[in-house]
Amino acid sequence: MTPPPHDFTLADERRIYYEGIRLFNAGDFFEAHETWEDAWNGTLDRRRERFYRALIQTAVTLELMRRGRAVGVRQVFVSAAELFNGLPDVFMGLDISQHLACVRHAIQPALDDLAARHVQVDPSRFFQIELVYDPFVESRNGEGCEQT
Repeated sequence: MTPPPHDFTLADERRIYYEGIRLFNAGDFFEAHETWEDAWNGTLDRRRERFYRALIQTAVTLELMRRGRAVGVRQVFVSAAELFNGLPDVFMGLDISQHLACVRHAIQPALDDLAARHVQVDPSRFFQIELVYDPFVESRNGEGCEQT
């Protein structure tokens, strides 16, 4: 992760946000997490910063699931859900409840046996992010990142 430049723009943030989604949808969860860290560190908006931290945590959750690390999966998922608390139901175009439900489905084997330290991975449980709207075109829930 590189520190963001002092002239970090909404265009930079948009490019990074969508690149992270592309990587996530390709199953490159670690790379998506690394990419979104640049958006997290670049934005000055506290809600978007919190959103990116939560999104990063969901990508980490799925990367840990891929690696079969049941304990880490459970811990990071709880952290992600807590970070999403207090944000609108749909924020930055992402339906947060649906996103968390998809993550929960993906990691259900790790949730079924709380004593398990390792879990079998089922890649068919992974999913893709589909946005409800482009937050860089319209701010439906006060994202404040429309291009002007």
